[in-house]
Amino acid sequence: MLTRHAFRHHALDGAALYFQPATGVHVRVTTAATAGLRRTAPRVAMFGITNACNLACDFCSRDVARASGWTVATAAAALRGLHDAGTLEVAYGGGEPFVFRGFAELVDELDRTTTLAQHVTTNGTLIRPAMWARYAGRFGQVRISIYDDGWRTAADTLADHGQRWGANLLVDSAALAGVPTLLAELAARGCRDVSLLSYVGPDRARHLDRAGDARLAAIIADSPVACRLSVCFGDRVPAPRLFDDGDCGAGRDFLSITPDQRVQSCSFQDRSLPGATADEILAAWRLRQPMLAAPSPRAGCARTLPLAMSTAPPIAVWQAFSGNNSGECVLVAKFREVSDAEAFLAELAPGWQPDGDYSPAWRALFVAEGLLADPDKKFYDDPSPRELAAIGRSVIALQYASDDAFPELRALAWKRGAMVAPGGIHVHDGLALLVAIKVASDADRDRLLAAPRYTTARVYPHGDLVLMVLPMMGPQTPETLVEARDEVVRFADGRPFAVEVLFDGADDDALIAAKQHLGHRPPQVKRLWVNFWGQDSVQAATAFARTLPDDRTTLAGSAVLIDPAPDRKRLAVLGFRRGGNVKSLDDERVALGAVIWIDVPRTKGVKPEPPSYDRAAIEAAVRAALPRDGELAITWPDAQSWRQGPHFEIQTRAPARMLAALAELATGLGASLNLWAADPDPLAATLRRVVEDLGR
Repeated sequence: MLTRHAFRHHALDGAALYFQPATGVHVRVTTAATAGLRRTAPRVAMFGITNACNLACDFCSRDVARASGWTVATAAAALRGLHDAGTLEVAYGGGEPFVFRGFAELVDELDRTTTLAQHVTTNGTLIRPAMWARYAGRFGQVRISIYDDGWRTAADTLADHGQRWGANLLVDSAALAGVPTLLAELAARGCRDVSLLSYVGPDRARHLDRAGDARLAAIIADSPVACRLSVCFGDRVPAPRLFDDGDCGAGRDFLSITPDQRVQSCSFQDRSLPGATADEILAAWRLRQPMLAAPSPRAGCARTLPLAMSTAPPIAVWQAFSGNNSGECVLVAKFREVSDAEAFLAELAPGWQPDGDYSPAWRALFVAEGLLADPDKKFYDDPSPRELAAIGRSVIALQYASDDAFPELRALAWKRGAMVAPGGIHVHDGLALLVAIKVASDADRDRLLAAPRYTTARVYPHGDLVLMVLPMMGPQTPETLVEARDEVVRFADGRPFAVEVLFDGADDDALIAAKQHLGHRPPQVKRLWVNFWGQDSVQAATAFARTLPDDRTTLAGSAVLIDPAPDRKRLAVLGFRRGGNVKSLDDERVALGAVIWIDVPRTKGVKPEPPSYDRAAIEAAVRAALPRDGELAITWPDAQSWRQGPHFEIQTRAPARMLAALAELATGLGASLNLWAADPDPLAATLRRVVEDLGR
């Protein structure tokens, strides 16, 4: 019989760990008898169940290069496999786990079929008393990420239901002074412990200096609530530790499993491996340890200054559960001329408050331009970019955030005539600049290829161009946008250049393959995709669609496609004004994704009957709408998923026709429809844009 009160044995390297899933009690034994033990599985799976993020019912979920690929069935199968191999805990993150369709069913299924200790990290905005009954008693701990003042309702709900909960708090130089007051409030509201997270990124001003490290140690010593110090602090903060193994454990003790079914050592890494099944995850863990043990390229990784080794006591006992966290937000606005980009930056610079809230000057600007979805709102707490710079014709903004930090800035860029690059929301992989530089001759190209550059930069000849990939946010890379801009200008040395951002990096093979296809330019069609999120998303999409030309507009659930959209700059502004997430599509072919799901009424204590799907009829209906040149893949969940239906992956030149068919199908089934769209090859599209910029 499965029970979470029994201790599970887990072999460590040279030690034995006994873990009680119900309470989080750990007993670690290190003796001569355990010296020969070796790990057989990661202890914890940091599981990114979805890329969707929710903040105050207005969130943007998906950078297409990092799609959300998990279903209830595939996630359950992968996690059961890890459990059977010896994994003790799963910590759900993303994204916002509570927007994953079927999250309650996944948690329930694993609660019934495994002894995994399940935990979740959330921004808390979707936690309300009415919904918590579905999760009650199933989580070891809920961790609330403290982004703003919206966490208190969730905290009170969890405390009222007797749910153990903790908090994640990012501690940088700006936040340090307010930490003692916040710790006192968290303790008063019933918080069990607080994870103090280190800023990992390129902004040196945000990293604590020695005085800040000492101040944080004093705060921890005086805290009214138990504090857990992130391993990313290394040994910089003089605080007591249970034991030090000389490493943070990323990729060995725990693994990060991403929403697009990849494996990384942690969420700050750039490189990843296939991880769609338990077998793939375990193979990566067992066979690719050198890669998984490498430090993150982002500044602040503790592996660049390893933890000091200490001798573990023969027996150590502690109580704790594991947790998870989030990613980067990027804006790339491409203008026609360098002077246009510089004018846009000059307009923003006087009111820019790096890393603060939108300044009064910015809020006044957005109101005057009609860019706020709610112009009567007294205060907007969207974070101002920590970095903002013009590099050539591109204006780039960065901010560490769990959703889109820049909806108003994106809208303003469109209004000022820019093309806003799709993607860039909730980026976990490393960022890199993709630069194309025009050369005057073969000899000039050879001189440029031989010129000194950052050791991490990669260069590729391409006709009368030199292409450079310049990684950011790591050792031996530019640590800020300004440094990156200066390096591009220095390296180009007066030659014409164009710049964009690779949101998820690109290895040599992928970039070379994309470069080889530059001679074939696929037909282009300007389209615009606007999707809405939150409880009233379908109503918001419907209201927005009513303002658009009927002959070019397709409404499907909470998404709106305008096809064609030669006037998409104007329409993009309208979409942002309505509170939508706006994405441009350029390729004649469009990659569509869709999931159909049915909410089945639930009665307490009674397991609902799964909905009945006529698979043959559904597949026939979708294939009948698919043009001859279209591509279709359908994935069906297993019988354990009582709510979710088929998952469609489609590529087509007739996206409006397919959306209409999917919407009609969902309506006929009484089902809801979750949709996303993208150009089919984002890397090739980005490369083509920078190359064509120099051929104008």
